Amino acid sequence: MTNQDLMDRTMVGKVARRFDFKFNAYYTFLTLLNLAALALAIYDAKGLLILLITIGFSLNMRLKLTQREEQRITNELLEEILENSVPLRPVK
Repeated sequence: MTNQDLMDRTMVGKVARRFDFKFNAYYTFLTLLNLAALALAIYDAKGLLILLITIGFSLNMRLKLTQREEQRITNELLEEILENSVPLRPVK
């Protein structure tokens, strides 16, 4: 069993799957980081800059995680094509 399978069995995993939200340690960390920055921004006006920096960091990490997942899917498809020896173009 993978960590994702174990996470899907929990209540948080079930809710995340229902709303099509991927739940892992990266997203948990980014959410907590942004909540802490928001609390700091509410407490002190200087926290607005930190909030903007953390939101930018979160967007950057989200982009990297999405690209990594797309690359993994592409690699799986390429391996499947190579294993099955499926022609890329139909033979006429």
